[in-house]
This record gives sequence, structure tokens and C-alpha cells, in this order.
Amino acid sequence: MPDLKWKDAIQKVLQEEKKALHYTEIAELIAERGYRKSLGATPQDTVSAILSVDIKSNPKQTPFAKVDKGLFTLKDYMDQSVDESQFKENDEKNTGDEPPPGYHLINAFGIHWRREKVLWKSTPQLLGVQQLGAAEVDFTQQIGIYLLHDSRETIYVGQAVGQTLGERLRQHTIGRLNGRWDRFSWFGFYPVKDDGQLNLQLNHGSITLKMLGDVLEAVLIESLEPRQNRKQGNLFAGLEFLQREAPELSKKRKEQVIKEMLERL
Repeated sequence: MPDLKWKDAIQKVLQEEKKALHYTEIAELIAERGYRKSLGATPQDTVSAILSVDIKSNPKQTPFAKVDKGLFTLKDYMDQSVDESQFKENDEKNTGDEPPPGYHLINAFGIHWRREKVLWKSTPQLLGVQQLGAAEVDFTQQIGIYLLHDSRETIYVGQAVGQTLGERLRQHTIGRLNGRWDRFSWFGFYPVKDDGQLNLQLNHGSITLKMLGDVLEAVLIESLEPRQNRKQGNLFAGLEFLQREAPELSKKRKEQVIKEMLERL
């Protein structure tokens, strides 16, 4: 089946589900059901942008409705017992707490990535994907905040600003902390473009105390996962990337499995 246009794929998923879905779930269902093979590196961000722009630019003609922060449905499936003005008010309220593109402080993050999945050469590759089927992204040149974890706790918090994330993490593989960590989390300032490249030219503009507070809250919530916090940190929805193993390590692991099988024969 040829790729559907993004808008058609989104509408098809919502028609099938007949309920409100978060844009991240819509993107995942589009991939799972094969409505698009070409997803780019940021399919979740693409879905969010298409829905938001269509609702804002075509409020009367759009088939979509925003019912809560990040949640969308089709107008046809909205509860007819609820006044549509309530959804309009809710949409305006939720839009107000979302900064415009380019004004997020944390634009991508990864939680509890495994140290063993990275090939720690002079320039390591920190590979991740936003979801199944999305294009791979290399976060080696990312800058931001990072945490080192052992199997029980966070043992170190640092920043990669003067140096890249790849450089800082590699230093911890040969320094005093070398034997003390097996996972790491990171929170990056550079956003990911749809072609999988980092936007290294991002200008954050004016940074307010509210934005700094949101970032500190979000980093703590995402990294510590306190049980009483029911929400994600602000500015984080749809930005998490899942780790991919370095291709060289995957190849070596397969070769080792084949070698062991041959030795048993």
C-alpha cells in the first residue's frame, strides 16, 4: 500500500479508534498499521504539528478537534452532549502553556540508556529513534544535562555545554567514575529536524524563570519518576528517544552467537 498523506493517515487512525488519542499514540498506530512507511526522524512531532496547524488555520473546515493537552479526536466523535465552546475554551487554555517552536529548552531526551549499547570509540555514536519505524538519530553532538546511573541509583549529574554529550560521556568511561555506572540519561537543548539531523543553530531567545522552573521540574520528574507525580514534566511530551545499539556491537554479537553455535556442532 502506498504511503497515505500525513493528514489522511491521521484521520484514518482516528476514524478507526473512534476516541481521543494522544498525538504520540496516533504516530505509533500510523507506523504499526503501515499507513506510512516513510516516517522521518520525528513522526510524533509531525503529527502534533499537522493537527495543531490544521485546527488553528481551518477552525471551521478541519475534521479534527483538540480535547486536552496533546489529545485529539475527530469532530464527528465528540460527545454531542458537550457544548463545542467548551472544547474551544479548553483548546485555547492548553495552547497557552505550550511555547512556540524553537522555544523549548529541552528538545529531546533519553532515559536510562544502556552504556553497553554504545561503542565507546574516540567519537562514540549515541543512536536513538523516536518510535518504531522512525529514522535513526545520532545524538553525539547534543548538548545539555546528563545523569549517570548504576543499577540502584543516580550517582552523578553533569552538564555537556562546553563539550558535547558524546565527549563528556566518553570521558566518564576512562575517568574515576568508569566502573560505577552502567546506564545514563540525557536532556538535550538541540531539537531534531525531520531529516534526523540536530538543529545546531537553535536560538533559545529569551529564557524566563518560568521556563527554567519547568525544565528543572521536568528533568527531576523524568529521571526520578516519583510515584505521586501523575504528569510528565512540562515541555517534554513527544520528545523522548529510545536507544539503538551501535551497529558494530550488534554485528559482533551476532558473529559471537554464530561462532558459539558452530563450536557446539
